Amino acid sequence: MAEVYTYSNDLVSTKIFWQNDIVDADAEVLVDIYDVVKNLDIHSAADPIYTETLLLEDVVSVRSETDNGTYSVEIPRSITGVNRDLRLHWKYSINGTVTAHDSFCNIVTPYCSMAEAMEDLNFGTDTSDPNYKGYHQLRMAEKYARKIIENYTGQQFYLYEDLYVGYGAGTDIMPLPFKLNQLFELYEDDIKLIDTQSDPELNNWNRIPLISESGFGLRVDKANYLDNVVYTANGLVPPTINDIGSSGAFKRNSRYKIYGMFGWEDVPGNVEEACVILMGEYFSKDSTWRNKYVQHVQSFDWQFEYFDDVFRGTGNLYVDQLLQPYVLTNMLVV
Repeated sequence: MAEVYTYSNDLVSTKIFWQNDIVDADAEVLVDIYDVVKNLDIHSAADPIYTETLLLEDVVSVRSETDNGTYSVEIPRSITGVNRDLRLHWKYSINGTVTAHDSFCNIVTPYCSMAEAMEDLNFGTDTSDPNYKGYHQLRMAEKYARKIIENYTGQQFYLYEDLYVGYGAGTDIMPLPFKLNQLFELYEDDIKLIDTQSDPELNNWNRIPLISESGFGLRVDKANYLDNVVYTANGLVPPTINDIGSSGAFKRNSRYKIYGMFGWEDVPGNVEEACVILMGEYFSKDSTWRNKYVQHVQSFDWQFEYFDDVFRGTGNLYVDQLLQPYVLTNMLVV
């Protein structure tokens, strides 16, 4: 699947296959660009339904001057401002037959700056430079590094809308498996408690939810709750809200649905550093050996082997140490 960086105007290409060959279209190739959105139905347990919105229609693509049947279209910055999934509908005519095909594209956040990566890795921009790396090579290296980082840490370092379903444990904190950036809606057993977007005044919970300091939990705001001793000393009956410390705001075995913006607003510095290092390793010669799971190589006058951790981590001890604080299995404190 094609990828385009956020806040870029990269090109997405396709090829036209016709009767076992790659051919040019009779005339212009037009492209419709759709935004594909996963419908996070709060009340449905079934697989998500995807809906589409037409963003651009009949965009004229550009034919390659060197490769037969190859056409490209620019994804404008007006579309690439957020992470999203796109469907590109290519329309054309071959030998008088009107036809079309689809391709898909992801708008993704790179985990490091290309310019900074080139500077740190001493890559040249002149084709005559022995250390020259083309833009496509750099993109493939960043994608390689990004996928390794996501696989190792178990999370993605950008913002995305999602729905989490969990069960209360009789506590005032609901631990989350992913970092929550913004709460949109909160449900208890399919009853809407909070809606910060369409109905900010709605609060059927009589509590104020707060995102925990780490982002990996949702907790109750107790700042304005008076201690029971204060009420008793003044001859008043303590409100039941003060009892949530014992029974817990998130009731045991009740099902809570949390819909919001998850992920990271900015890529952490350690993740950026790890990405640059892994990009460098993408171009290193011994990466071929590691990718083949080679543990021991020996010749007449030399030999080498890898630690077992090479196959359990990212393949780089320093990178593993940089990313260790972001591995989700260690994110227990909320």
